[in-house]
Amino acid sequence: MCPDGTYVIGTCRMAPNGRFVGGQPQMAPDGSYVGGTPRMTPNGRFVGGNGPTTMCPDGSFVAGSCRLAPNGEYVGQ
Repeated sequence: MCPDGTYVIGTCRMAPNGRFVGGQPQMAPDGSYVGGTPRMTPNGRFVGGNGPTTMCPDGSFVAGSCRLAPNGEYVGQ
């Protein structure tokens, strides 16, 4: 868990916009920040990280496999 309560896989790093991401922050084409190389998901949002893009049970997309965080959101691993 990051200082702002965000759950990520990996090391919490603060992006220039003040949000936390897992890993080295990179700016996506839409201006958001992700940890690692940005990749566009089928819903038009961007994820970072390694592994294939996966749709989780709630309809969100992550890189790698879906892991349910304590706050009820999915993060990729």
